[in-house]
Amino acid sequence: MARFKLNKNTLVVDIGSNVGVLLEGFKNKGMTVFGVDAAHRIVEIANKRGIPTKCDLFGKKVAEEVAKEKGRANVITATNLFAHVDDLNDFMEGIKLLLSEQGIFVFELPYLVNLIDDLEYDTIYHQHLSYISIKPLIPFFKKFGMEVFDVVKSDIHGGSIRVFVDKIGERNVMPVIDELLELEQNKKIYDIKRMNDFSESVKNHRYELVSLLYDLKKQGKTIVGLGAPSKGNTLLNYCHIHNGLLDYLTEKSELKKNRYSPGVLIPIYSDEKIIQEMPDYALILPWNFSKEIMNNLKEYKEKGGKFIIPIPVPKIV
Repeated sequence: MARFKLNKNTLVVDIGSNVGVLLEGFKNKGMTVFGVDAAHRIVEIANKRGIPTKCDLFGKKVAEEVAKEKGRANVITATNLFAHVDDLNDFMEGIKLLLSEQGIFVFELPYLVNLIDDLEYDTIYHQHLSYISIKPLIPFFKKFGMEVFDVVKSDIHGGSIRVFVDKIGERNVMPVIDELLELEQNKKIYDIKRMNDFSESVKNHRYELVSLLYDLKKQGKTIVGLGAPSKGNTLLNYCHIHNGLLDYLTEKSELKKNRYSPGVLIPIYSDEKIIQEMPDYALILPWNFSKEIMNNLKEYKEKGGKFIIPIPVPKIV
């Protein structure tokens, strides 16, 4: 709000708004807010929290409805949503229609360069339909009379980018755009040989991780998994890590407790179980939050427990 000198009471729309936490921040700053999310239960919670939210998939039709009801938006945000969209053309027609002339569209998502460099192959799964870098975004947005004018890098989710888009000519394009284009070129992420090398590295990683787990089991060690995120299920299934290697998984989410991980059928229990039973090793599946998880489980570490961080190189901490 400070950077773009946003006037209070103007409209901010968040797409994939969940329970409205981001919009709540804007609301507390005096902005008019509106969310769009396709999950019924989540939308009910958001509306009860005082964040007006529409239950639907965003596209041109929904944009027309929101614009008619609320007017056009000065800011449209989408966090970890853009890469999930099936029809990006319809999505952007909606953005173009709903966004005011001087408005900005800001979206954040994992960066392809980090995915390849750091071997983050477990983030490749069903709901991620696109894996985004800057080079193809430039001609894509140009189709809609828009341009990327700034990008901010972040460490979240193993390396993400926050992309700022507006209508062509509204703002100066920041030097970071050319810097990232040069980075992508130097990293050879558009080179088929680089992709083939990535593929081989993924296979090697699977061998290293599974070998580590089997060696520990042969020593009579007990191993469990921490967390049951989507990326964790990709890793477990691709590497064939089953309940013969991991005794169980632990989770904070009430929705996942007392169920089984898809495919490999490892039982999921409460996080408290790891302190109660003190297994020798805990494989951190949401490795992108390793620091926070290890900090939350200081007691486990202090009692002699050890953590395994699987990505980018399996290591015991």
